[in-house]
Order: sequence, then C-alpha cells, then structure tokens
Amino acid sequence: MKRPVGVTILAIIDGLQAILLGLMGIAAFFLSKIILEQMRLEPEMSGLLEQLPPEVIETFPKVMGGIFLVLALANAAIAIGLWALQSWAWYLNLMLQALGIFGNLGGLLMVNPISLAAVAFSGFYIYYFLQQPVQEAFGIRNVF
Repeated sequence: MKRPVGVTILAIIDGLQAILLGLMGIAAFFLSKIILEQMRLEPEMSGLLEQLPPEVIETFPKVMGGIFLVLALANAAIAIGLWALQSWAWYLNLMLQALGIFGNLGGLLMVNPISLAAVAFSGFYIYYFLQQPVQEAFGIRNVF
C-alpha cells in the first residue's frame, strides 16, 4: 500500500527530531562544564546546585545527554518504522504521543504555551493515526 502523505511528513519530522536530540545529547556530554557554569549563573539554579553533592552536579549533564541519546534512537526507529509502514511503529507512536499529552498536563494547568502546542500537536497526531486510511496503510484493523 502507498504511504499516506501525512505519514511521510510525520516520519520526516521524527527523523529531524532524532537528529536534534542526538546533537543535544552529544553537546551535553562534551559541553557539560559550560552547561554547569551557565546553570550556576541562574539565581534559581545556583541555589539548587548549592544543595546538591558535587558528584550529582557533575553527573547531571551526562545523564541528560544519555537520555537525549536514547530518545534520539527511539525517534530514529519510529521514523524508519513509519517510513516503512510497520505496525509496531504505529502502536509505539500512539503510545508515545499519549504519554506526551499526559506529560504536558501540568504545563497546561499553568497555561504554558509550549505545553499547549505540544498537547495540540500530539492530539492531532493521534487523531490522524486513528483515521481509517492510515490504519489500513499500517495493516491495522479497526482499533475502535
């Protein structure tokens, strides 16, 4: 079956996210000293950093870098799976979008525009992937 145009666009977006997250992960590893210096300049962060043991402070950017790299790999896998119309990518994508909505609920309560945009995008994403032609393209039979 032919890949729907929307799936192609979303696969490309996921691929670009994977590249961006990978770059952020690499930067966190190699620029950890600069990141920590910048964090110490922020009044809110410097107070928090003073309360933490030095080992935790030095490890934090590396842990974040690792998380970014894992997310980059997940996005790359999803992008490839969407491009190839793999049913596992369809399911995984829907689960991650639902988690994204759940994760941004706190930001919505605080009327954070980025959280609002993230929830709107994830909601559109879920709506689109639940459309019958998209489900058929992935070989999914009537989820609802």
